[in-house]
Amino acid sequence: MSNWIKVKLGDIVELKRESYQPKPDEVLPYIGLEHIGQGTLRLISVGKSNEVTSTKSYFSKGDILFGKLRPYFRKVVRPKFNGVCSTDILVLTSKNPRKFNQTFLFYLMASQEMIDLATASSSGTKMPRADWKVLQNLEISIPEDVNEQERIGKILETIDDKIDINIRMNKTLEEMAMTLYKHWFVDFGPFQDGEFVESELGMIPKGWDVREVGEVIDLAYGKALKQSDRKEGDIPVYGSSGIVGYHNESLVSGPGVVVGRKGNVGTVMWVDEDFYPIDTTFYVVTKKGINLFYVYMVLKNKNLSSLGSDSAVPGINRNIVYKQKILIPPEHVLSRFEHYISDFFKKITFNIGENKHLQSVRDYLLPRLLSGEIDVSQAEKQVEEVL
Repeated sequence: MSNWIKVKLGDIVELKRESYQPKPDEVLPYIGLEHIGQGTLRLISVGKSNEVTSTKSYFSKGDILFGKLRPYFRKVVRPKFNGVCSTDILVLTSKNPRKFNQTFLFYLMASQEMIDLATASSSGTKMPRADWKVLQNLEISIPEDVNEQERIGKILETIDDKIDINIRMNKTLEEMAMTLYKHWFVDFGPFQDGEFVESELGMIPKGWDVREVGEVIDLAYGKALKQSDRKEGDIPVYGSSGIVGYHNESLVSGPGVVVGRKGNVGTVMWVDEDFYPIDTTFYVVTKKGINLFYVYMVLKNKNLSSLGSDSAVPGINRNIVYKQKILIPPEHVLSRFEHYISDFFKKITFNIGENKHLQSVRDYLLPRLLSGEIDVSQAEKQVEEVL
């Protein structure tokens, strides 16, 4: 590692401190910690600046956003747009992009070593926060050649770009599945030539039924699982925002459906594998053999978020959901629908599995590239083979 140099973090990374006061008539993209995936290095969603009130921080496209509250959650992202973020997020950028590559610095800040150092530097017991005054004095090793930094950053970014492509593809597949659902069960496209009858939901094909949600499914409570109680494993832990970590035991056998109960109220997520839903969620238990694909599409189409309360901590009462009326087609219709819809979900499942593998490859390479343990040319070939 003769071409690597030791530097202080504060000599290569700059903390940006430009404040922003939200205005009711101005809407900017807003990122809070709740919008950043835990350990995934990507955004779950994006909020709006006019929906928050306290002082925020500006960030620019390509800046590194590093969650300083409970840094062990590894909430680090690099947005591709300008906006504002929570003051519990450090906004970081290269002090000199010609000497210190920004992409390389992003993966440096997202490395488990940096997360561990930030956690060790945290102050506060219940709400530990990383201290930039401590972090900026950390001594680290980096390649002296900025081109070498760029190559390392590119290797890791290429993997993340493929993950993003799969995520976008899955979103498109979900939209296609929903379009098919609406064509069949909202517009009744394939059934227009048949007889229709009046119902509580309007005119529906004869022989179809209307039931309350509570007649066909139960919404079971997820179970609390503190971060400190999670043991190393590959079982995804689901909160209302999606995967929030992993554990070595499952609570529910997949496939399954998770519904946000607290926080991201009413979010509906399909899970194809065994999983552990925590107490901010419900998980669906079907009755009378009702088709799970159909239940998922029905709940997605119901806009459950509109049923949430307006309390300080938004939540959803399952008894309100149970009273919602839904359409129940005959079994042979549901079987045909499952036949068509399953192809979409097979592809979604494949992409999810590929992303898990890609993320594990990235997280394997990341510390080894940052330490010089793996030759850059060797890593480039390895990524070419994976992709």
